[in-house]
Amino acid sequence: MIYIISYIVSWILGFLMFIMFPEKGIIICLLQAHLIFGVGFFGLFNFTGHFIFSDRVAKSIGWTSNGFQKEIGLISLGIGISGIYSGLVANGENAMPLVIVLAFFLIGAGVNHIKEIITVRNINVGNVIIIIIPDFLIPITLLILLCIK
Repeated sequence: MIYIISYIVSWILGFLMFIMFPEKGIIICLLQAHLIFGVGFFGLFNFTGHFIFSDRVAKSIGWTSNGFQKEIGLISLGIGISGIYSGLVANGENAMPLVIVLAFFLIGAGVNHIKEIITVRNINVGNVIIIIIPDFLIPITLLILLCIK
């Protein structure tokens, strides 16, 4: 649920940024908000869950915790920091490489969650709609904003 909320908040922040800085244009403001909050928050939150609270997160997904989860946490931390940097410092410039990495990571995760639902009937809260929707919405939104920009 937190990822859906952060996705919605990213849109709200983008529109607020546009009101405060109309000279930037709506697309840049939305892109920055999604990079800073959507990608940045996603990465930091995902790091915290998979690295620090790995047992609890694994259980919510219906998996057994293992060292691989720590790796997911660390890549999420890198993605989160890159999102914040790309949005704050670089104003969304050259964000495409980050968005490509994020898209493969999230869309791949989303496909895997769907596969788990179909093949092993994994309908645990951490494996269903509340995680699947952002797995597709976040990268698709960023790709669209970058293409429009």
